Amino acid sequence: MTQRIDPVKLKAAAEHLEWVLKQYPDSEDVRGLLHSLGPLLEEAKAGRVGEPVDSVKIPGAWNFSDGRYVPYKDPGVDSAYVAFVVEMEGGLSEQEKQLNARMDALRKTREGSSQP
Repeated sequence: MTQRIDPVKLKAAAEHLEWVLKQYPDSEDVRGLLHSLGPLLEEAKAGRVGEPVDSVKIPGAWNFSDGRYVPYKDPGVDSAYVAFVVEMEGGLSEQEKQLNARMDALRKTREGSSQP
């Protein structure tokens, strides 16, 4: 099954990422990410992304592996970027959704067992 772009979700993710990035005007790293993503964010917000995009073609991916945006967590640059990339790729697959559900269930089980 081929992933498909949901323009409403993609627009929301693009708007959220743009907003998050604008919360750090004093950070050269974050400003650079906003600048490099600018054209793609505009395309996404305008509904002009019709086909899923491979994440390696989305600007900024290489900067996340070195932890560059870890300090920017309230609001979280990492989570906003990941949400945007997921939507650019066409959303989560059914397999990924099931894996997330299992991980959430495991977390809840652990949280419940660690309480007195």
